Amino acid sequence: MKLISLIKIGKVVIAVAPDHSYGRFVSDLDICNDGSGAAFNDPHYRPATAYQNGGKFLNAGVDPYIVLPMQTRKLFKKKVMGCQAKLTNLATDLSCDAMVGELGPTNKTGEAAYCLAKQVNPKVTHNSGDKRSLYLYEFWPGTAATVGGKTYELE
Repeated sequence: MKLISLIKIGKVVIAVAPDHSYGRFVSDLDICNDGSGAAFNDPHYRPATAYQNGGKFLNAGVDPYIVLPMQTRKLFKKKVMGCQAKLTNLATDLSCDAMVGELGPTNKTGEAAYCLAKQVNPKVTHNSGDKRSLYLYEFWPGTAATVGGKTYELE
């Protein structure tokens, strides 16, 4: 599949299919604890997520979501919040289905809900990630996510 560059953030290029039906990038793995769950002494914790779900925010301990940089949301031609996603640890080939559920800082990439991060790298904790750039973040804008039998609506 031919991909084009959507945006470059630091050294990371977020690439998309020309019709914006698929996107991907390789980055490190930071932990997101945001949402309706516990804060775990995370100084950046927020009790809400960008994915609103009718006022029932996601829970980083339960809902497997990836985080995209805030400015990317407006760059996609299709809805990205709630879309199907996948996170793969390229060193171990561990991968898990996910959804796009949060927006992060404009100057960084590579963040996932704690429960998802723990599945692809069992060594991470609520407040430690993996600084190695060996995680493939994939997402399918315009395609509502179904993860673990739960379907998320596009927002």
